[in-house]
Amino acid sequence: MQDTYTHSIDQAEDFAKSAMNRIKAESLPCTPYLYELFYNYYSGNNPEVVRSIDIMVSQNFDLNLDRCLELYNRLLNTNHSKEALERAEIIFDETISNVDNMVDDFKNSNHGFSGSINNISSDIAKAVSPDELRNLLGTVISETQKMVSENHVLETKLERSSETMTELKKEMEAVKEEAYTDSLTGIGNRKKFDLEIVRLVGEARENKKPLSMIFIDIDHFKSFNDAYGHQIGDQVLRLVAKTFQESLKGRDFSCRYGGEEFVILLPETDQDGGAKIANILRESIKNKEIKNRHTGETLTRVTISAGVAQTIQDEEITDWVSRADQALYQAKKKGRDCVVVAAQSK
Repeated sequence: MQDTYTHSIDQAEDFAKSAMNRIKAESLPCTPYLYELFYNYYSGNNPEVVRSIDIMVSQNFDLNLDRCLELYNRLLNTNHSKEALERAEIIFDETISNVDNMVDDFKNSNHGFSGSINNISSDIAKAVSPDELRNLLGTVISETQKMVSENHVLETKLERSSETMTELKKEMEAVKEEAYTDSLTGIGNRKKFDLEIVRLVGEARENKKPLSMIFIDIDHFKSFNDAYGHQIGDQVLRLVAKTFQESLKGRDFSCRYGGEEFVILLPETDQDGGAKIANILRESIKNKEIKNRHTGETLTRVTISAGVAQTIQDEEITDWVSRADQALYQAKKKGRDCVVVAAQSK
């Protein structure tokens, strides 16, 4: 998402008119959120918005309020993250300030205690009677107890600050996880994929280990939506994602790439192993039943097509993705419900 809009006044006016006309044409409420969504679409300011809406239109998805809000929250709404970050910054500053104050208090207390002990030591050296020594010893005990008490208070405050920082860390991790999770299926989203593919490619090249990718597409998803409706379509997407979660192990990574497309990254797996896993997933999904939750009716079986490609040393990531995508295209040409392995050449 771009944080700024650099269009001229005339361009902005044209984009605004197109956005408003589209909102009316889709019978949607004219809210700031939907206006921003369609302004980004017509201006091309956010390529992911353009791509997602185009996919929905090509698949005959209704651009209803729920779907548009899902797109907005996934691609444009970063307020929740910004609010969490702002809150984290405030808590962090307050905690650091408190710790600094506690350190100052400890230094002052320690300095006072050291001064008292030095004075008492001097007085002990000059003491001549048991009563004087007894009184000085009482003072030492009193000062020591005072120091212990102040240290206990400091320890309690530090424990609270530590708990606050731990809670803050958990909250930030939750926000980060949400930002990289597809809201419909619960698996990784395109942003997470972009991060993981760079990391895993780097590891594979450093360790000289194989790394494979499976590009997956749900067969005839458009026809499925037309026949059974988009709620059932969403159910299918969730079922496919759940199958990945149940079947993949270890460091294997799955994500929803966009629409009905998914991608799986398989560390330390060559193309033959990738093809085997792809076929296992294909058979597993094919054997699952999809039922209409409202009527209990068993619907058509779901099948997938897949393209598998193993990364090549020094190959550009975009070229690798393209080879996997081309293998998927070949699987569709062969009649779908099958797996095709890409050639190991650039």
